[in-house]
Amino acid sequence: VIGCAVQTGVGAALNTAKVKEGDTVLVLGLGGIGLSVVQGARLAGASKIIVSDPVEERRETARKFGATHLIDPTEVEDVAARVIELTEVGADFAFEAAGVGKLVDVAIAAIRNGGTTIMVGAPPLTDLVTFMPSLLVFQQKKISGCTLGSCNSLYDIPRMIGLYEAGSLDLESLITARRPLEEINLAVEDLLASRGIRTVLNL
Repeated sequence: VIGCAVQTGVGAALNTAKVKEGDTVLVLGLGGIGLSVVQGARLAGASKIIVSDPVEERRETARKFGATHLIDPTEVEDVAARVIELTEVGADFAFEAAGVGKLVDVAIAAIRNGGTTIMVGAPPLTDLVTFMPSLLVFQQKKISGCTLGSCNSLYDIPRMIGLYEAGSLDLESLITARRPLEEINLAVEDLLASRGIRTVLNL
């Protein structure tokens, strides 16, 4: 869990974006990585952590992890407009954590002038992102990629274990099922159906 989801998500907030106390954050997609971004933003002291995911269970888990505002994208016609309404100017940082190209467009629209979109998910190679270049020029919006949370594993993984031991990082809630290896196909079915967050396979 730490080696992938937590390292990537917490690292995206703390290392890649360098979220500061008082910043506003949007997280699009609440799998293990997106929920870890939420925890990273909370650790950094973000004043508003806005999340969007169609799965109610994941939104409620995000609330437990520190999200301050929950958006159901199946009910809100324009997620970016809702974020601007909540923040008045747009989010300082928007994290695309689902690996969906069209969500990058939403993230860019939802950030303030001078804000940053962090692409944490890995969209299929065939996905395209469309935006007006003038957004980057005149509004000074920025787009950044992120691999494994920009982490140095030798430093960051022990640091995250320390945060867990101190009670500041919730790892248990990310593990929503444990199955024997023989049930790996059922675990994949859960994954494809967006049931749960992370499954541990026991040998």
